[in-house]
Amino acid sequence: MSDVREPEAHERDRLTVVLDEVGERSTTSVGRYSAEMARALVATAPEGLEVGALSARVSDAREARIREALPGLAELRQTAVPARELREAWLHTITTIPVHGLVHATSLMAPLTREREPGDQVTVTVHGLQSMSDRSERKQRWFDRALKRALHRAGGIVVPSTAVAEDLSLLADVGDRVRVVHPAPAAALLRAANSGAAAASRLALPSEYVLAITAPGARGQAERLIETVASDAMPDARVVVAGPVQWGETTLAALAVEAGIAPGRLVMLGELTDAELATAYQRALAHLHVAEQDALGLTLLEAAALGTPTVHPATRTLTEIAGDSSVPVEGGPHELAAALAGLLADEEERTRLRLHAQDRARAFTWEAAALQVWRLHAEL
Repeated sequence: MSDVREPEAHERDRLTVVLDEVGERSTTSVGRYSAEMARALVATAPEGLEVGALSARVSDAREARIREALPGLAELRQTAVPARELREAWLHTITTIPVHGLVHATSLMAPLTREREPGDQVTVTVHGLQSMSDRSERKQRWFDRALKRALHRAGGIVVPSTAVAEDLSLLADVGDRVRVVHPAPAAALLRAANSGAAAASRLALPSEYVLAITAPGARGQAERLIETVASDAMPDARVVVAGPVQWGETTLAALAVEAGIAPGRLVMLGELTDAELATAYQRALAHLHVAEQDALGLTLLEAAALGTPTVHPATRTLTEIAGDSSVPVEGGPHELAAALAGLLADEEERTRLRLHAQDRARAFTWEAAALQVWRLHAEL
């Protein structure tokens, strides 16, 4: 009798999406990407196929947030261990829950095995060759090993840009397993934009300002933002900061004081609802994006969709996603500040970029991205 395992019926007609950082109280780029992709896969599932989800073990409150964010899932399973332990377990091909059939991981956290059983197919998502958060030496080792493992064992690899695809081809022979699937503005944010008037009254935004977004675990990004605002080239404009304002013992307020930034120059709003964030984008003169390691460009796309031009580092991925609807900048904080000053002084250019950015953003949708993932699985 053969010991080859045959896929069970429910595994043959289901795609399991591996969620990463979804439902956390402080939204990360990876978490937003993971939730938006999962939601779109549910909405675009071919006839006869359903979408389930798998996450690391989470609290009851977080599970409730996941279920609220992802209606329509056939099933939400959790592993026996939380995310940190799960990342290490999967890195060593250890599992406490069987994961078979079609599997799409929305990050490098993926159940990759040495030998796939008949009917098993795992695709992974590589957001970039660098993490979007500050990494300890331990996290750096995990990232490097997980990336190497994915390049050799994944059936398919999804990347956000041609630039990342080219970078991967220099690391390994990936053949035709890589697919460029551009991300899109958050559908939840665009829907929430309709309720912006109510949100605006709660925010008490300045009449004119530049918007900057901070991220959980990204202290280095916050430090770069402070360097930019403190630059002699920075225009005389208030900077509204949406997102976390503390990273361990480091606070954005303390960094601003140390850099000599005048009180009131930074308006720190903390975590915002989607409606509040949409309002903050729509009313900003410009969006200042300082992160060099961001290969997803989600905030750039969100700003574009809501009519706000972005000044950002001229990385290959961000420039590719933006097209010519933004202000890419070669150099560091001083150059970013100077470019922002130029943009704020040119109302005609801001208007041109605002219109072009909205057109550019309409070219990217999560439904289109999900259909590309379904197509990748069909081709594999």
